[in-house]
Amino acid sequence: MAILSGKKIADAILAQTCTEIEKSAVMPGLGIVLVGNDRASALYVALKEKRAGEIGIRVTKKILPLSATEDEVIQAVRSLNDDISVHGIIVQLPLPAAIDADRVIATLDPNKDADGFLGGTPVFPEAILELARSASVPLSGKQAVILARSERFGESMKGVLEEAGMKAAYTTDPQKFLPSVVSADVVVTALGEAGIVRGDAFKKGAIVIDGGIARKDGKTVGDVAKGEGESDIFLSPVPGGVGPVTVACLLRRVARLAINQVSR
Repeated sequence: MAILSGKKIADAILAQTCTEIEKSAVMPGLGIVLVGNDRASALYVALKEKRAGEIGIRVTKKILPLSATEDEVIQAVRSLNDDISVHGIIVQLPLPAAIDADRVIATLDPNKDADGFLGGTPVFPEAILELARSASVPLSGKQAVILARSERFGESMKGVLEEAGMKAAYTTDPQKFLPSVVSADVVVTALGEAGIVRGDAFKKGAIVIDGGIARKDGKTVGDVAKGEGESDIFLSPVPGGVGPVTVACLLRRVARLAINQVSR
């Protein structure tokens, strides 16, 4: 099994982004809206803030309590829209159940949409494609299968892979995915179900990007069960795979948004 190291790819992206920032003489600004006390969300925000600081991106946070109303969250987004020192904005998901995430996201200034929810390529699929390319195997013409929890992600990921020249399909039904997985050249999982896909389910030489996150026996694990038959595949593991690359892709996008906005 060949491991596709997310840290290695992320470090390369961030180094390149740091160089772009230094050459531009622009200080990019990232605005983050965080609602509630979800521990995982707080950790993700802390990680983004840390990596942003390492490459010269300033972070402005709007932290709201779990009791915040939908209108208060929208007002926080609008205040970042109006802040000329903020060039890219993210709303850390998930939001509390009482808040309509789609309505909040729709409030974002499209020119500051760092996650790519309002157009273009969303950051998560972009990171997955970066990992697939790191296998240094030609992707054009390959057959890709996406195992998704939501149709929205499935459609988005399918579009990204097709733009890269692959033939792609997705399913949101875990009970029906095995026949397509065993013959696929590229497999992307985003189910969040620990070990739901056996490590020996893939064809020789398959590129497997595990984008699922779950907890098992107190540990963070992915969708792919380790231990059997993975020696002939390329695997992006959990942890250490998609997560760091997603953060790096996000910060690269913020930097480029800043450079474009300032140049205009």
